[in-house]
Amino acid sequence: MYVVSTFYKFTNIADVAFLQKSLKDCCSKNGINGTILIAQEGVNATVVGKKESMIEFYNFLTTIPNFDDLFFQESFCEFMPFQKLKVKIKSEIVTFKAHDLDMSKTGQYIKPEDWDDFINRDDVKVIDTRNYYEVAMGSFKNAINPNINKFTDLVKWSAENLPKNDRDAPIAMFCTGGVRCEKSTAYLKKLGYTNVYHLRGGIINYLKSKKDEHNTWEGSCFIFDDRIMIDLDLMPTT
Repeated sequence: MYVVSTFYKFTNIADVAFLQKSLKDCCSKNGINGTILIAQEGVNATVVGKKESMIEFYNFLTTIPNFDDLFFQESFCEFMPFQKLKVKIKSEIVTFKAHDLDMSKTGQYIKPEDWDDFINRDDVKVIDTRNYYEVAMGSFKNAINPNINKFTDLVKWSAENLPKNDRDAPIAMFCTGGVRCEKSTAYLKKLGYTNVYHLRGGIINYLKSKKDEHNTWEGSCFIFDDRIMIDLDLMPTT
């Protein structure tokens, strides 16, 4: 059985090349595959390996400044869902192309256990920040689908479709693992929206937390590896 771990963090990376080499060396040493994106704004990763290898990787990550509080989201897989290791330096850890975002000013987290009650409020606008083909496989009941081809399209959609006469109305955003919805809340804050929220840890964390409970999720959750979708039977419970 393999452990699939997804994590990200927005934090200033002073030496991206050094971090790239360090993470690549550690993963290669421990037989870990997957994709790690590094930028000056932070890190975004999905990696997979045997349990012992992942423990070694986690222990190494905690030695890196500002990485001691990383939030790892784990699921299990009976086969290796990534064929190789990619550790890349990018201009953004998730491409959005909205310039001059202050990632210290993002929306408020909503915990998975509080999410259903929050999005069921009549005054909350719930927005799925994922691509149209991800939404087609599953989403939260009554969530707005922007029907975008790629995440960068959400910039234009938000400018054209969100109300400009009521920037205090609550808006809740979500994505698969949390990184896209967190970045999109920073964009909405920049536009002047004041009550912006996002699902802590994204859909993956929600499904893990609500695995054995009634929830408002409908369908399957698309993921970007050879599994295509998350197998709920192979997700740990919290």
